[in-house]
Formats: sequence, C-alpha cells, structure tokens
Amino acid sequence: MIQTKQKLLSLVIVMGLALSTAAQAALIDRGHGLIYDDVLDVTWLQDANYAKTSGHDADGLVNWSAANSWAAGLSYDGGGIRHNR
Repeated sequence: MIQTKQKLLSLVIVMGLALSTAAQAALIDRGHGLIYDDVLDVTWLQDANYAKTSGHDADGLVNWSAANSWAAGLSYDGGGIRHNR
C-alpha cells in the first residue's frame, strides 16, 4: 500500500513537471506605443487604457461590443496608432 502511494506521488510529480513549462517571450518595443510578443506573435498596445487616453471615452470603461467595434477601427500608419472614424 505504501509503495502504491509512493508510486502515485512520483507519477503526479513527474506529470506536474512535464506539464509545466516556462514561457520565455521576448517583448520588443516597436515604438509609438506598440509592444510585440514573439511567442504569441501579437502586438499589444503599451497603454492598456488607450480608449481613455486617446479621447475615445471619458473614463475608458466601454462594454465588450463597443470595445470590439472601437478596436476594429484602429490602424497603424507607421507614425502611430490611428482610429478610422
């Protein structure tokens, strides 16, 4: 019985180690408020509250539908982020 528990514990530890991997993303500053994540292959806005700081919304709090619509209108023209209204 004790050997079975030890084997089970060993198996759980080995599985835990096998399933846990460390993500080592390089976050690259692309300038003009853009950060590139090379693991996820996405570019993030450096300003998480850009809806407010850009003047789109007074407090930056928008619902999911409005946020998606607003984000779909964002573009990058080489000199910064723009919203196509």
